[in-house]
Amino acid sequence: MIMLFAGCGIYFFLHSYLANEAVKHRLAKGLQLSANGYRRAYNLFNLIALVLLVLLLYYTDSPLLYPKSDTTTITGGLTALAGAVIMFFAVRNYDLPSFFGFRSETRMPLQIKGLNKYMRHPLYSGTIVLVLGFCIALPYIKDWLFLVLMIIYIFIGMQYEERKLVMWFGDDYKNYQKKVKRLIPGII
Repeated sequence: MIMLFAGCGIYFFLHSYLANEAVKHRLAKGLQLSANGYRRAYNLFNLIALVLLVLLLYYTDSPLLYPKSDTTTITGGLTALAGAVIMFFAVRNYDLPSFFGFRSETRMPLQIKGLNKYMRHPLYSGTIVLVLGFCIALPYIKDWLFLVLMIIYIFIGMQYEERKLVMWFGDDYKNYQKKVKRLIPGII
């Protein structure tokens, strides 16, 4: 499981480090990539790294946290499906061609419609629910450990992301923060 810890640490670090504005500009310039080219390379790198991390998770031996049953499998499957649905509706508020680097990035207005009306980070919420579903269905200690590490990473990442959003949107975002919780409507 040490390899899994290391893999998570490396993936989470690189995911954030390579998204840093200063690093982004330095690497894009050094690699002679446009902003869109860097965005495409960044997304491709993260996709490959995520696949490798999931393979590492899959092949890491681990005892069960609790016995598997039809009930845990069905409950986990429905929970994972709910997470996928949340993610689907969350991305509808994003300019996906820009996000993936296929069109120049434009500064969109502050998104406070759809799921963003109820939580500031619905994509993160959906991701957590999706992975939670897999953990319920496949109750290996390694999977629960991955979920905990991912949640810690998400909370750290939200701090940085929200600083950037306050810089972009100013008081509008600060007011939004006061009215709408981060991940779970009315709770957190």
